[in-house]
Amino acid sequence: MEHVRIWHEVDIAEIKEHIVMVDDKYAHCPNCKKIGLEIKGLKKCPSCEREFKYATSKEAAGGKTDIVARTLKKIPGIIFIDYDDYQHATGKQKAASLFKV
Repeated sequence: MEHVRIWHEVDIAEIKEHIVMVDDKYAHCPNCKKIGLEIKGLKKCPSCEREFKYATSKEAAGGKTDIVARTLKKIPGIIFIDYDDYQHATGKQKAASLFKV
């Protein structure tokens, strides 16, 4: 099966509440900062019980897809978010909050 990028308007706050950061073998929870999470079958954080619906990885920056395929095999049904797109959207949100009065 092939993977393609699809642009779809999303609520970045929803993604931030349910995302897990993955590496080749382990993941970490951005909410409670728990590191060393086993990726296979990971549905929620064992520490804070955050439900994971989305995943991203620094290894996917620049359109690299190897980590995407490996993650989708280990966590079936998770939605993989492009790292560059995620960083851009969250950075934009942070910048906007700095200028709110």
